[in-house]
Amino acid sequence: MEDGTVTVTGTADAGFPEARLWDRSIDLFWVDTVTEAKVYHVDYGSAVSCDTLIIDKHNFNGEDMQFQHSPDDAAWTDAVTDWTQGDNLQIAKAMAASASKRYWQVTVTSMSNPKCSEIFISLGYVFPVQASPNSSQADRANVQWNRTVGGLDRSTKFGVKRRVRNYSLWLSAAEQTSFSAAMVFLDDYSKPFYIKDHAGAYFLCRFIDVPVFDFNHKTHARIDVGIVEVL
Repeated sequence: MEDGTVTVTGTADAGFPEARLWDRSIDLFWVDTVTEAKVYHVDYGSAVSCDTLIIDKHNFNGEDMQFQHSPDDAAWTDAVTDWTQGDNLQIAKAMAASASKRYWQVTVTSMSNPKCSEIFISLGYVFPVQASPNSSQADRANVQWNRTVGGLDRSTKFGVKRRVRNYSLWLSAAEQTSFSAAMVFLDDYSKPFYIKDHAGAYFLCRFIDVPVFDFNHKTHARIDVGIVEVL
């Protein structure tokens, strides 16, 4: 939503502004203590293609919700089927096909004390992954191990573990162009992004190292990418 003009129903509490909904951080919250229905409305200024909605760290459990788009800010069409949220876990909705519209919105029925850390509306890019070399997944622990005077190991946990993924992409010339276009949205690799991994899980992440194109084939390039979850 950072590329559009965003309006949110009501007035955010001091210290928890609406801008936290599109700052690519799931640690900082938007909060509003007024009991009312909410509309998270985006005007992109011109038609923009989108196909994915992700909402992180919210308290919308039990609320009826909609994800919609419009060409004129008057006639609204459901981007996905309306749903009743069944928990406070991450919401990830993928459209059957992308749509190019100027206006997009998420609606939530009336509730008390709503809060949310991120509402991410975007167009997804899909890239083929090589079977060899093998892709991998791992966890990165946020733990420091210390040895006592007596020789015993004791851990200090600083936070939760983070997911790590490694993939080798095999891209045609057209796919290389799409990959480079996607990188533009990261502002010189300074912004995290959402990935849908091989298991279908969405999470906010960053590159471990800047991707390198390996031109070892006449028609394709290999790009080894490593990503780590951003908490």
